[in-house]
Amino acid sequence: MTLTTIRRQLTFLVVATILLILVAFFLPLVATVRSISADDRVTQAAVEAEGLVPLLMREEPETLELSLQSLAAGDTDTFSVFLPDGRVLGDSAARSDAVRLAQRGYSLVAAAPGGREVLLSAIGRHEGPIVVRAFVSDAAMYEGVTEALAMLALLGLLLLLIGVLVTFLLGTRLTRPMRELAEVSRRLGRGDLAARARGGGAAELVEVAAALNYLARRISELVKGERERVADLSHRLRTPLTALRLEADLLEDPGERAKLNHTIDQVESTVTDAIKTVRGGDSGPGRCDAAVIVAERMEFWTVLAAEQGRAISGEIATDPLPVAAAGADLSDAFDVLISNIFSHTPDGTNFSVTLAPRPGGGAILEVTDDGPGFADTRVRRGRSGGGSSGLGLDIVRRVTEFSGGRLTLGSAPSGGALVRAELGPP
Repeated sequence: MTLTTIRRQLTFLVVATILLILVAFFLPLVATVRSISADDRVTQAAVEAEGLVPLLMREEPETLELSLQSLAAGDTDTFSVFLPDGRVLGDSAARSDAVRLAQRGYSLVAAAPGGREVLLSAIGRHEGPIVVRAFVSDAAMYEGVTEALAMLALLGLLLLLIGVLVTFLLGTRLTRPMRELAEVSRRLGRGDLAARARGGGAAELVEVAAALNYLARRISELVKGERERVADLSHRLRTPLTALRLEADLLEDPGERAKLNHTIDQVESTVTDAIKTVRGGDSGPGRCDAAVIVAERMEFWTVLAAEQGRAISGEIATDPLPVAAAGADLSDAFDVLISNIFSHTPDGTNFSVTLAPRPGGGAILEVTDDGPGFADTRVRRGRSGGGSSGLGLDIVRRVTEFSGGRLTLGSAPSGGALVRAELGPP
């Protein structure tokens, strides 16, 4: 699960919780606001209707009619008075079942089409009860409710936005230490052993950061110690090389002496490069012209091949072939491939060397021989089916993969070994 997914899920959880709370709060509130608004408006109409009762006891119908007209002019409600003789004063209204019930002496509030009617039963100057009816429409009962609910909805939206903002800040605070730990891990994986986590956030993350820093320090110490040991070992090789050079100077044949000194110079150069490499650490892939390096090494191996009766075939490109490998590394890798042929095949075994451009840049180096071939085409460091240390082909593999290419082992058409090394471009 990525950190972005964690933040997204945390935001979704908080938003869903806030929405549930708002819905659980808003729906009952809507019903309450509507009920309160309707009750207030009905109560107001009932009070106004009760104000007509004293007039019923002392005024004539004509005077009462004028009072009803005056009352209706200043209000949105409609008022009607049902007299015992069947006349209706004020606004015209049907004599509903609720009105008939009020004529029996009951005062009530009843639902009516489009609103509610407030019915008051009173005794006036006329024979029988008089019913005062006040009609309150739905629009009047719920006037202002829409605006109030809109304000509540805006308030809920504001609370939701605040919740999202708080969640974003909280998610950032929680995931920032995780992102830092992930970045430090990636830097360590790229070889930056100086990377350290600052720590922060929850106690568990602080503990993880401390453990990661401890691991980085231990890796740095181990790598440093290993480099020192390799450098010391490489430096110790200078002593036998010096002795070997003194022995070479005692040779009487100038040609043999020059040949042996040239070989010693190459070995000493390789030892020096190894010391520089382990002292300086990995500095990334180098760059060289594969055509030049392979051509130079072929001059050396051609002489040895002629002495052992080995025929060399193949074609080496003459145009520049830049690859992402140091010249010394490519030279060592090539020497490993050819020396394996001399070590694991009998004298007189022919071999072929081909160097060609690689599609997309780089070069393809292919070495085949007419020997017995590979017993196992897997490259495994420290394991070999030929009685060797098993490090040679692993060196070639690391050079090719570090350049962005790959190493492939197979069988040649003659049944011998085939090694295909693809070298990536700089």
